[in-house]
Amino acid sequence: MSLFQQRKPKRFNHIPRRLRTSKDEDDLKTQWESVRGQGKHIGKRTISLPILLAILGMIIAIWFILTHYETS
Repeated sequence: MSLFQQRKPKRFNHIPRRLRTSKDEDDLKTQWESVRGQGKHIGKRTISLPILLAILGMIIAIWFILTHYETS
């Protein structure tokens, strides 16, 4: 029965820091630089949260004003 069988322990491919070679560190640095450069997009514009909240506030204010204008 698989109910009473224990799971096998997991194996990890970990190399301690003192046993790593300098080649791995250089490779890690190049990988980090390539990942860092991916986040920079020139010309890409994103709308931030404060701007969205300001737009939402203006919509609610206009809605409130138009509702009271209609009932008056």
